[in-house]
Amino acid sequence: MLLRRNKHHSKKVVSAVMAGLMVMGSGSVAAYAAGENTSITAGAPNLFSDVANGYWGEKYIYQLAAQGIVMGNNGKFRPNDPVTQQEAVTMAIRFLNMNVSVSTGTSTALPTNMKVNNYFVPYVQLALQQSLLDRKKESDYKDEKVIWGANKASREWITEVLIRSIGRTSDANAAMNQATGFADNAKISVDRLGYVNAAVELGLAKGVNGNKFDPQGAVTRAQLATFFSRAQAYIDAQYENQYEGYVTSISSDKIELYTDGQNRSFPLLPTTATFEKSSEKRLAISDIKPYTQVTVIAKNGAASYLEILDPEQKVESFERKYARLSPNNVIWFDTDNSFEELSYDSSTLFMDQNGNKIDPNDAKALVPGSVVTVERETFSPQKRVVAIRVKNGLVNKTAAGIIQAVDNTSKTITFRDGAGTLVETFNWNDSTLIQYQNQLLNPAELKAGSIVSYTVENSVLKKVEINQSVDRTVTAMLYAVEKSGKTVTYKRNGSTQLETKFLAEKPELAISGIAQPVLDDLIPDATAGDQVELTINGEEKVTRIAVLGRQMEVMNQATVVRYDSAKNWLMVSDSEGKPQVIVLDSKTKLDSSAGSTLSAVEGLLGAGRKVNIKHLGNRALSLEIVYKYDGRILDINTTSKTISILTLDGQTVKIPYSNPSVELYSKQTAALSDLKVGDEVSAQLSANQDLLASLKSKTSLQFEVTATEPSLNRIRVSNEGVTSMFYTDKAQMTDENGQMLRISDLRQGSLINVQFVGTTPVVIQEVKLTLGQIVSVDAAGNSLTVKAFNGANQPIVISGAVKVIRGGAVSSSLSSLTTNDRVEVRKDIDGTTIVKVLDSLSRSFWRYENGDILVKRTYTTDDYRFRAASNVFVHQNDQNLSVQSLKENDNIVLYFSNGSVVEVVKQ
Repeated sequence: MLLRRNKHHSKKVVSAVMAGLMVMGSGSVAAYAAGENTSITAGAPNLFSDVANGYWGEKYIYQLAAQGIVMGNNGKFRPNDPVTQQEAVTMAIRFLNMNVSVSTGTSTALPTNMKVNNYFVPYVQLALQQSLLDRKKESDYKDEKVIWGANKASREWITEVLIRSIGRTSDANAAMNQATGFADNAKISVDRLGYVNAAVELGLAKGVNGNKFDPQGAVTRAQLATFFSRAQAYIDAQYENQYEGYVTSISSDKIELYTDGQNRSFPLLPTTATFEKSSEKRLAISDIKPYTQVTVIAKNGAASYLEILDPEQKVESFERKYARLSPNNVIWFDTDNSFEELSYDSSTLFMDQNGNKIDPNDAKALVPGSVVTVERETFSPQKRVVAIRVKNGLVNKTAAGIIQAVDNTSKTITFRDGAGTLVETFNWNDSTLIQYQNQLLNPAELKAGSIVSYTVENSVLKKVEINQSVDRTVTAMLYAVEKSGKTVTYKRNGSTQLETKFLAEKPELAISGIAQPVLDDLIPDATAGDQVELTINGEEKVTRIAVLGRQMEVMNQATVVRYDSAKNWLMVSDSEGKPQVIVLDSKTKLDSSAGSTLSAVEGLLGAGRKVNIKHLGNRALSLEIVYKYDGRILDINTTSKTISILTLDGQTVKIPYSNPSVELYSKQTAALSDLKVGDEVSAQLSANQDLLASLKSKTSLQFEVTATEPSLNRIRVSNEGVTSMFYTDKAQMTDENGQMLRISDLRQGSLINVQFVGTTPVVIQEVKLTLGQIVSVDAAGNSLTVKAFNGANQPIVISGAVKVIRGGAVSSSLSSLTTNDRVEVRKDIDGTTIVKVLDSLSRSFWRYENGDILVKRTYTTDDYRFRAASNVFVHQNDQNLSVQSLKENDNIVLYFSNGSVVEVVKQ
């Protein structure tokens, strides 16, 4: 009886294989190598139900399964099952594409100690004959409880088999006395050190967590598949069901390949696995483009596995002037002096200048004299014409569609039809009419997504009419805002006509320098109103008003000369001593230490009072009675008892003081001596504006939230081991993206940045905290990618300083990080990116009790109880687990953040 690794098996062979599977118990043979987790974009049905989409070894398992090297059983592969030595040897023989029969290797008797199940005897005999196994080493097997063949293959043992299989034993011998660089190098058997070195050098083997090789660790079926798949780069096995060539056409159910001078067709199945040579990320069939180089591994005539070898399409192109078509699929081109002919076939695509398919026999679509681009493939001797595209041709049409894009620089609008199959782009000019209902619009007001009808004459847009609008923007001068807040009136830029629109229920406002603006902050005026950008929705309501510019004037540090309360006239002397008369009205925004009403402010408008005024002409937009200065300390003169401050608007003010109070968050009882030049402060003035009443330091600190009390507007926090609390009723609270936040939204363990004025918090912002495993580091590019606990890869690009903390060591470079490190990444209060490598601990699990993980200890003084974070991440490879699923004596690795266990890895 002959056993061949062939895509066609006799019933006897199948029966023999199944008998072997029964002997192996776990199901089938496997193959090894360490791998990394990858993300997936294609959710195709799986050949094996227990190999999930995105599983790190998915590519290698499906490749070797298609080649017939590995097999499943009952629709499962069991990727995490350990591999026995007899199974691994069988895989090595199949990997080398060697034929095995009942008589194979009979001239090579098995040593007495090398007992294997009957099915595997010819494979092990052939392996000894081909020197894939070291007879002397294997003859020394001593374990009487488990036969040699059923013994679990270790990582170092399979590494030797692999290196021998690819004929690189000489490399191993040369490296036998070299240390590997792994932390557990001393645990690698001396006689296998060279094989491990060779496997690492060839990129076939990698370490595990903690820069260890784990030489005695068991090899799983998924690992073995990965190992042998990578090793195929070093052999020429010529698998008979594997084809390499160029894609001539591809659809959802079939791929056609030009290989070895002929075309082959392969049906595509829902389970067909598709990958790219340089990536472990699974692709969709649609990711394979015509005229690219691929490998097809067939099974029962259908494509079981596809791999893109070169994604570049092998196509050349050139321009010609179209003349005519003639029978028998011949196209003629005008070369001015003569005519050139080319043959095409039924699969040749004809397209217009927008890439839409056209009928070449339609005289309106393909006009003589049109410039066309001819594309033909370059991988076959025939150089078949694959496409002919119209480059320049006049278009006259009326159509309906959806605006896809508007380019104001090139003056083009791109339209698509409702199905999304037709996309075309046309230019507009100054005579193009753009209309919505009874309004004329500018091209800049058009927005993607609007449903339109359009007319094209001689390839230029003549008219665009909006049938159903999406949000559009208008730039204008603000003329009026109705007191009820229902309408807004404006004058569009370049127009003399007033237009009025209803406001949406809660329109968004954006005014530079005002954190939470309201409608009263807008400045409408008949001649000098705010320059605004209005966003108008499909219901013709204004949903957003953004102030782009203002014509107002600012008069700071003006001195009150006289106030006429009957006429609301305020006479002031500006900073240069020039007289000004300003009129207050009901719209004037008022601010003072006594309040913001006119009655409160009038009592403070005595002669000599300092005020800040914003005005349009003589109309006061805002009036502020000066009662504080915000800025940086320039000088503290204890002799003259004055303090100089550089204000936020660039002014320098000198304020005398007598005995001012000082507030500093970090000191309960502060004095003026606790402040220094350069500190940010808020200087509060006395009622007469002649002395400094109080000086409040502006401080920013980062805290960890330990508890929240929403009913009291109170947060309890910790900073560098010191706990404290503060009230939030006067603070603006936002999340990491600047969106408004409530105190109840903060979780225990969250990080927040807090800005204080004195001891009062005024701004609180949540800090983004990324926890996960490093999958890549680019120290030169100052970036890294972290796989978060939700499985998503998060790229982090660092601008500015960086601090890497590992134990007690601190580094200013990412070069100290390695893949598989567990890290916590956050921004410090000064903008420095902090990357903290999490501490870890390997132990045997005992039990889970009241939110604590208990482990078994070696010494009675060892810690054994550890608090688990509320969202602790428990997993084994890529399989998520619950902490309750852990069993006593499971080997686990714990990772800690802020004293709590945030990740548990089951080994």
